Amino acid sequence: MSARFDCTSCGAPLVLRAEGVSDSLACEHCGAVLDARDPRHQILARYRAKLGRAPWLPIGARGTLRGEKLEVIGRQTRAVRYSGVIYQWNEYLLWNPYKGFRWLVESNGHWNLLKTVETKVKER
Repeated sequence: MSARFDCTSCGAPLVLRAEGVSDSLACEHCGAVLDARDPRHQILARYRAKLGRAPWLPIGARGTLRGEKLEVIGRQTRAVRYSGVIYQWNEYLLWNPYKGFRWLVESNGHWNLLKTVETKVKER
């Protein structure tokens, strides 16, 4: 189920695609980050909208991977410094209301589809 409302910062129309399970929502127009659980959708933070290159997959894009229909509901760029070299990659949060979350990770044109493990690791 998705909810529609206007950004409290710039007034642009927004769609909360995973209502009830999302904690935050970023406005693609002004960069405001809203509290998705607050009915008034208060602004939590602002960030620069044009950091780096544009994402390969826009928020709201839909497709089928390994037989599952999925929708892009979030994105983050991550990096780590190892031996003086910075390695950077993009993580796309995918959602299917019947299957749950998946992560699609892109690094230098290479893609990996990940599923969160929901079982606890046994301690020794």
